[in-house]
Amino acid sequence: MAAVMAGAVGFGCGTVEPEPTQASASSATEKYLPDVDAVEVDAFEGDNDHNQCGVRRCIDLERDKNITHIFLDFGNCPVEDFRVTVRTESRGVEDVTDRLKSVGGPCQELDADYRFELPGPDKKVRVCVQFKDYITKVRVGAKDANECSYESRTIDGQACRKCQQPH
Repeated sequence: MAAVMAGAVGFGCGTVEPEPTQASASSATEKYLPDVDAVEVDAFEGDNDHNQCGVRRCIDLERDKNITHIFLDFGNCPVEDFRVTVRTESRGVEDVTDRLKSVGGPCQELDADYRFELPGPDKKVRVCVQFKDYITKVRVGAKDANECSYESRTIDGQACRKCQQPH
């Protein structure tokens, strides 16, 4: 009973979220999974591991209407190796890395590096990015109804730099 309660309490308290199950050992996203569970850092907490790869940095978005698309912008940073997960009420935790698109789509005025659709319906979503090569500030935007906008906050406000591998 205590283990069940600890799990229920830990879910909403910023602990490491469960990873989506993987189809096979040769999964394209497997290379992003560290040997131990990734630490999740809220975008607004001051952590001391800003240069460390494998730390999942997250931001919560909330809108009055259903969110249909999420946009990610890395600025001028040469980020190529990263993983994106989302948590929604309707679908739980999902790895959306293989669903990222870099051309076309709605909200072209945001000039985002990547976008993905949310099947929804969801008005709240937690977006997490886990870097493998570079760490940078990530602007996160959303489309709900006919409105496209970036959040005023970002994921990890640090400048672009090569990240350090965990020891």
